[in-house]
Amino acid sequence: MSTDKFSATVDAALLAQVRAHAGPRGLSAFVAVALQHELDRVRLRELLDELAEQLGPPDEGMVAEAVGELTALVHQARTAELPEQQRATTT
Repeated sequence: MSTDKFSATVDAALLAQVRAHAGPRGLSAFVAVALQHELDRVRLRELLDELAEQLGPPDEGMVAEAVGELTALVHQARTAELPEQQRATTT
């Protein structure tokens, strides 16, 4: 993988928060992940817009079902990260 340097101007308070969260992996690694996440989000939005254009917007029932499934998946993932004793009390 080749790399390239760039300069960015950001709010000082935001940069302080990012530095605090970046920790040992460093600011460059944190920013690279953040940039990739934003690109993924933009691409997903483009895909959803394209699908809505082709198929029409999803109905409310479909949205509610998807939100329910996503909520369950997030809960499942978070529960899996807990130590064994905590898992027993949260399920």
